[in-house]
Amino acid sequence: MTPRAFIPVVCTALALLAQLALLAPVPAWAQVRDVDLKAAYIYNFVQFTTWPELGRAREPFFVCASPDSALWASLQAFNGKPVNNRAWSTVDAGSRLKAGSCDVLVLARAADRPAPAQGTLVVRDGAGRGMAAITLVDGDEQIRFDINTDEATRSGLRFSSKLLRLARNVT
Repeated sequence: MTPRAFIPVVCTALALLAQLALLAPVPAWAQVRDVDLKAAYIYNFVQFTTWPELGRAREPFFVCASPDSALWASLQAFNGKPVNNRAWSTVDAGSRLKAGSCDVLVLARAADRPAPAQGTLVVRDGAGRGMAAITLVDGDEQIRFDINTDEATRSGLRFSSKLLRLARNVT
């Protein structure tokens, strides 16, 4: 083969390699982080939950979590987003729990659950001590959730049938 005849073969091979590179799997850095996905789940849980009328209509929608939680920054990304005509506001659980004004309380797996407050949706990140109305569960490379309707009822909350159908387990 002459050097001139070799050029089209090399160009074709390079073009084929470039096309194969485009078909390669997306790098891991482009995937959604678990904590971001869990925060999005929590935001969506809120959309399918009915709260009792507690006279908080003019207040922000308080989502309480620990600033030490892996979910903290991801939950803060929702600050200002609308929730039932209120603005989502991620706050330190320690500062709001005593006032009893958390709309959502996000607990880490190992965190103790405080006494249930009326109108507070408790979401636990992983099975842990104490009950929660919704428990996020990691497994099989996906995030699922379990719903405890008794815990929700104790807090005066109701979940839509759409949310209940999506849960892994409903008790």
